[in-house]
Amino acid sequence: MGIEKLLGSTISGLERLLDLSWRRGQAINANIANAETPTYRAVDLDFGQELDRAFGLDKEALHRTDPRHQDIGGGGSARMISDLSGATKMDGNNVDLDLQMGRLAYNTMAYTRAAAFTQKKLGGLSDKIRQLVA
Repeated sequence: MGIEKLLGSTISGLERLLDLSWRRGQAINANIANAETPTYRAVDLDFGQELDRAFGLDKEALHRTDPRHQDIGGGGSARMISDLSGATKMDGNNVDLDLQMGRLAYNTMAYTRAAAFTQKKLGGLSDKIRQLVA
């Protein structure tokens, strides 16, 4: 029995959510660190599409029809996109520090919630295993 059958798709989806939140945090931190760097353009993670992929909701994902084909569907790394939300300054930088700090706070809370939910889900599984073994 594979781990997916035992845990279901929720755990793998939560794992991907944690990974995406971590990657988004890295992008936001890079934006904050480069807030004063001339010509730096803010970036973000294509979070919505990647999350849909994680839970199997991406209708445009490519699927392998033959096991010999290379898998370029939902398993790839998250795509970085340009973040055009901030106004471009005279030096070409478009990082809005207030906006980035707000996104960082929101992303941190989302990561913390996903980690807590994962811990709860795995704790419940651990309890079930103890009951079966006892």
